Amino acid sequence: MKKIKSRLSKLTFVVFGLALLSFTQANKQTIKGWFLAGSKPESYEIGITKNKERNSNVAYLKSIKPNIKGFGTIMQNFEPKKFLGKKVKLTSYIKSKNIKDWAGMWLRIDGTNREKSLGFDNMQNRPIKGTTNWTKYEIILKVPKEAINIAYGVLASGTGEVLIDDFKFEIVSDDVKNTGHQGAIKLKEPTNVNFEESF
Repeated sequence: MKKIKSRLSKLTFVVFGLALLSFTQANKQTIKGWFLAGSKPESYEIGITKNKERNSNVAYLKSIKPNIKGFGTIMQNFEPKKFLGKKVKLTSYIKSKNIKDWAGMWLRIDGTNREKSLGFDNMQNRPIKGTTNWTKYEIILKVPKEAINIAYGVLASGTGEVLIDDFKFEIVSDDVKNTGHQGAIKLKEPTNVNFEESF
């Protein structure tokens, strides 16, 4: 039974990852450098608000329809030049309000084949639910040398709102454990055949 649940959980993780690869982008950009996307971007809005707890501006992603079967995300894409071949840690602070389904920070590393990611984590195995206080979250993934794009952001599935502040990327040691899935990479020759190397 545990094996079946584990397989179903992994399948859901993969399916949601594929959804993030094929989302729809909303045309309206309301925050410099950021855009709204997802499977149902028209059901959400993003913006900036002042927050006394953080003593700064913070971003928000919130549902604007009562029933949503899908997700919205606030996100960015950038070239991974300075992170190629390195392991990165993405952190941000998130506060949730009435998240009915789940929410999470996410990070996706793209190669030339846009149908398969080289690395992906959306926190679906450690979701944000309901109403929570400001909490620091992290994702750790290796950025292969073949990567051509890094996409990241925060998503909300279903109704509710998330407040977001202070995204940060850091390079960490290769022996720090990944939080998500590292996709398959087409190798030029047999690699790590003695299993002494890790991501």
